[in-house]
Amino acid sequence: MSTNIYDTANSLEKELRDSEEYITLVAAFNEVKKDEAASKMYHEFQEVQMKLQQKQMSGEQITEDEIAEAQQLAQTSGDNEVIKDLMESEQRLSTLIEDLNRIIMKPVQDVYQA
Repeated sequence: MSTNIYDTANSLEKELRDSEEYITLVAAFNEVKKDEAASKMYHEFQEVQMKLQQKQMSGEQITEDEIAEAQQLAQTSGDNEVIKDLMESEQRLSTLIEDLNRIIMKPVQDVYQA
């Protein structure tokens, strides 16, 4: 009897939630939420990132001031240990998801590379 692909996806989702990368991310995010200054800084950084992404996607020009603001917030955020831990946790989880995506997309790539 073959496994339903959606059952496999649901199993992968559960395994992802049980992964060290995910558990570390949740813990790091909870630490940011506990720290009022870090939480405020993190949300400001997220807002600036989203604003720039929306402008980019709509084809609007991003100004030098906006770039400078984003760079300054990134630097300041990276200097905060609690946020730095969160960013490192996000990166590790992102790497895991990219690896999984590469594996999942392999059959499609094989079709076009044949």
